[in-house]
Amino acid sequence: MKVCQIMTTPAVTVRADTLYPDIVDTLMTNDVGGLPVVDGAGRIVGVITEADLVSHEAYSPRRRRTLGLISDYMRGHDPHWVRKASGRTAAELMTRAPVVASPDDDVSVTARRMLEKHHKRLPVVDSVDRVVGIVSRHDLLRPLHRADDDIVADIDRLLGDVLRVPEKHEARAFVVAGLVSLNGTAQWPSDVEIIENVVGRVPGVIAVENHLVARERAPHYITDRGVL
Repeated sequence: MKVCQIMTTPAVTVRADTLYPDIVDTLMTNDVGGLPVVDGAGRIVGVITEADLVSHEAYSPRRRRTLGLISDYMRGHDPHWVRKASGRTAAELMTRAPVVASPDDDVSVTARRMLEKHHKRLPVVDSVDRVVGIVSRHDLLRPLHRADDDIVADIDRLLGDVLRVPEKHEARAFVVAGLVSLNGTAQWPSDVEIIENVVGRVPGVIAVENHLVARERAPHYITDRGVL
């Protein structure tokens, strides 16, 4: 499954010159936790999150109780959040060079990227960096939220497609809570593996228990170096 199949579109964005109050209003109105920041052509230049905005309240220079942070600043220790706190526009508050996804990225690859980078959402950009959507952790869960009957129907269609799975198989699938049990036979041992891999990529499949049996042993080929 590709990111373009699960992403939220159109994406809610702000311009680099958008002021702090307007950014907060956009976040609250759309009930989102982060926004891509774009230029006049819709190309991504950064991202801004709730944390960036909260820094203004937590570390504002007006707060006299932050003397310790100001002291660090004067000693040359410029805390990340202190710099953010003085920002008034998206350009001053945002994180530059953000991690992004492509519409054609595999969902599993995007999920790993989000976990490894500790991101809750990623902007989705096209080949010229225009924002075309947002993919969130919630979006990633959507393909798993499927009824067993729907999963079985997809697998049955897949098993009948000779362009997707090997011919001459007699595979049957049973699904309980997203767990697929494959039973029956296939012609070759390699066919057994192919069918399992293809079925495992059906949306909603949590795991596959493969009980398929190959009817024939793998063929051997005679070469000038012996039997392979």
